[in-house]
Amino acid sequence: MSDFLTPNSMIMLQQAMSFQWAKQRAISDNIVNAETPNYKVKYVTFEEALRKNIQAAAQDRNAAPSAMRQTLEAAAPQVRVASDERARMDENGVNVAEQHIELVRSAYQTQHLYRAFSSDMSRMLMAIRGQ
Repeated sequence: MSDFLTPNSMIMLQQAMSFQWAKQRAISDNIVNAETPNYKVKYVTFEEALRKNIQAAAQDRNAAPSAMRQTLEAAAPQVRVASDERARMDENGVNVAEQHIELVRSAYQTQHLYRAFSSDMSRMLMAIRGQ
């Protein structure tokens, strides 16, 4: 829970970092279990549900001003299991090359989030110092 001084952009960055952490953990689990028979691939969703919730909060004209903040704070990544994917005859659904690509993509997204967070912190420090 954030206080009233925390901007919505900072809450969004916090939630995005939480999503990235869950995504990297799921990808790592998939790679580790690449040789486990009957293992089903895990994937993490976040953007679609968050987008729908933000659009609903933005369209509700009668909502309290804190509705958007509550929508952002309530967002949580969801880990799902792909039951219909099979990469091998033993019904293991892990495509290791695909998982490595997703891991690299996730690393770039995390790096972008760190830069955005650092930029927001720099702006806040400049405002506090009066520069």
